[in-house]
Amino acid sequence: MIKILFICHGNICRSAAAEMVLKQMLEERGIRDIAADSAAATREEIGNDIYPPMGKALREAGYRCRPHAARQTVRGDYDRYDYLIGMDEENLRDMRRIYGGDPEGKISLLRDWCGERGLEIDDPWYTRDFRGALGQIEAGCRGLLASLTRKEEKTDRPEKKDTQPIRVAVLSDTHGRLRRDVVEQLQGCAHIIHAGDIVKEMDLDELRLYGNIYAVKGNNDLWTDGLRDLASVLRFRIGGVSFLMTHDRRNVPRNLEGVDAVICGHTHRYSEERIDGRLWLNPGSCGYARFGGEVTMARLEIREGRISRVEKILLEEI
Repeated sequence: MIKILFICHGNICRSAAAEMVLKQMLEERGIRDIAADSAAATREEIGNDIYPPMGKALREAGYRCRPHAARQTVRGDYDRYDYLIGMDEENLRDMRRIYGGDPEGKISLLRDWCGERGLEIDDPWYTRDFRGALGQIEAGCRGLLASLTRKEEKTDRPEKKDTQPIRVAVLSDTHGRLRRDVVEQLQGCAHIIHAGDIVKEMDLDELRLYGNIYAVKGNNDLWTDGLRDLASVLRFRIGGVSFLMTHDRRNVPRNLEGVDAVICGHTHRYSEERIDGRLWLNPGSCGYARFGGEVTMARLEIREGRISRVEKILLEEI
């Protein structure tokens, strides 16, 4: 059973709506191995029912407005649920405070799941646009459900199949040295993965110029403003492939259900292996050659929801 907990400020509007939307989607599809719940980041609305204007928006959109009583999330929820999904960045900060961090990379924003990484669900308490917020929630829940079930949602108009691969650059351990030959290898890559020990925030800012960036902090990033707040463990999807990334392989969580590829760094040595059908990749160090190793990075190609190619890139030692 996959357990999902949606969280917003008071649990009477956005998170409650997300719970009801996903529950109805699950019922309509006959899916019984995914469960949805919701909670608040604060104590302000404990015991209250869903906010009437949001309830009205749900009913008008064809959703059943179920009995509801707001509750606050507690530290134990981190172990009880597989996915903890907030509506905005303030929710995420509150969640990390309540849970004591996010060591297993369970926390995300709802809109991350529909290709709108980093965007928030608008708070209709202030905007008064309850139907607009519900539309964002529906899109996030559809993306979440498609990701968890590995089934693409059908559309009225079939899309032309894209035969071009998605190229992903995989880096680690730049240690404040973003080399120009590394930047050259980023050309043609839509996404960039960095497995930590970035050291200089300006290097991360530059990487954002070349593609969508996914990054975790390494042990040498703990002292740098703008890097220490990166996740220690990050779960994300690219082209239908589910990734889990952490700097040190020893921090990979035990539960890897649904994960297609595990990305790590730290050792400064390239490694690539398949374990239980899952890719485990360490791109090595692309900053400095250390411990007698090479200077390396990797490039992935993704086609039709799977990794079709893994390429080791050997760089010259400078």
